[in-house]
Amino acid sequence: MDFSPVPAVPHASTPAAGAAGVRSIPRVLALCALLLLALSVLVPAPAHAVPPSTVSVLDTTGSVQKAALEDELAEVDFRTEVDLVVLVLDVTEHGYSASEDTALNDTVRDHAQTSAPELLSPDGQHFADGTVILAVDPVGRFLGTYAGEDVKLSEDEFNAVQESMTEDARDGQWNAALLAGAEEYADLLQRPWWQKPSALIAGAVALGAAVLTVVSLVGLRRAARRRVDQSLPRYRDVLAKRALTDAAARTMPTASPYAQAMLEEHEEYGKGLTEAERLHAELPAPEHRRWSWGFASAHRRLAKDFENTVSRLDDTDDEIISAADLLHRMGDWRTAWQRELAPLQDSLSGLEQVVAEREEMSEAEWQAAAELTELGGDVAREIDTLTAQLEADQIDPDSALERLDTLTRELSAAVMRLQTVHIAEIAEDDGEAEVLREAADDVDFSEDDEYSSLRARRHRREHGSAGGSASDQFWSLSPVLWYSSWHHESTSALETHRNPPSSSGGSTSGYSSGGFSGAGSSSRF
Repeated sequence: MDFSPVPAVPHASTPAAGAAGVRSIPRVLALCALLLLALSVLVPAPAHAVPPSTVSVLDTTGSVQKAALEDELAEVDFRTEVDLVVLVLDVTEHGYSASEDTALNDTVRDHAQTSAPELLSPDGQHFADGTVILAVDPVGRFLGTYAGEDVKLSEDEFNAVQESMTEDARDGQWNAALLAGAEEYADLLQRPWWQKPSALIAGAVALGAAVLTVVSLVGLRRAARRRVDQSLPRYRDVLAKRALTDAAARTMPTASPYAQAMLEEHEEYGKGLTEAERLHAELPAPEHRRWSWGFASAHRRLAKDFENTVSRLDDTDDEIISAADLLHRMGDWRTAWQRELAPLQDSLSGLEQVVAEREEMSEAEWQAAAELTELGGDVAREIDTLTAQLEADQIDPDSALERLDTLTRELSAAVMRLQTVHIAEIAEDDGEAEVLREAADDVDFSEDDEYSSLRARRHRREHGSAGGSASDQFWSLSPVLWYSSWHHESTSALETHRNPPSSSGGSTSGYSSGGFSGAGSSSRF
């Protein structure tokens, strides 16, 4: 057999490629220096440690271990002197309902105004300077943070303190929750600019970018070379099978719609070969590849294009040869025939999952499912008959493939009847029915492509997609598998439609009545 020769391989890298590699070395060194600089900026300086001037704990609910908590809070280091106050209260004892978002805010204010005036500023409009208050309502499930004007945090930072307390509070670990809140407050209060989230994020981004670039210069180089090394043997195999592939295409019966679909693939195969030869000519031979090859983006792009092109060719030539074997019923035609049967056989296996949900179906839905199952039995018997007829040369391959397409259309129609009944049974209104129908758009048809089926290629050629066009009846290469995927997607979509994610959350600042402007907020846990 006359095989086409493998194109000659260049024996040296171009001067430009070598220069790119040489230039990359000082670039790596410069990036390493940038890493050291970024690390030096991000290393924190020692913080000024100041324990609270006073610590007081008021618990009207009996929830905390007061003495132990006071000892732990006294050891928390702030950056300035503060009077740390803990209030464990029940908002209902102050006349507020736990359903009110401002209940804890109002309770803390009322407590200060009626029982602890030392917590207020001289004008009574704010909390006293130097005062930090952590509040908890274990019954109403509130957390709160409040402060004097000179030691207050931003709204986001107040919320961060409450978030630091949330996990322990949900577990009923009140001492741990309050200690976590105090430590978080101490960390946020008067935090140096270089420890602010914005500075840390900027530094982390710069550091991450530098690290990523350094790693990429080496890792992407290695990946590019690996792509080429793994693709070269496949490329040589494609060239070795080129004559056989072309011969298989030439002998296909042009009147067959299945052959026509594959002949179009052969045209693309020829264009791909031309592209692969061009890309291969630009690659340096492995033994003459410079150390720097792969650093430049042009090298990596060339390697990826070569890999993708060769991969497509290596798959396509096998499919062309296999199609010719089946259409002529020669060579390894039985393997090709099994490939055509696989989608239907997978659908038949999927029927078990459909009928397994019998107890959740209405009578009408079960009737549709039973009809689908009965049809599945007919399809299984027909598959056996067609296979036997092909073996005995009692039917030509084109007619057998046409019969498989008919079976596929019948299964698709039965699946649509089951889907229609299912929607009618569970949708409570037109809006829900539309949600269920639209879920079909989220069903992945990729399994139809993965079968590498002649029938799928013909359908895409004639209808434009595996699932048909808007004017066609529904069609899937494996209808029952499609239905199972749709059933999952539609159930999830309907659940989301009926129970949309809550948009509520965050902290609540302010008070139910005017005249007081103390800094702070509360949230639920």
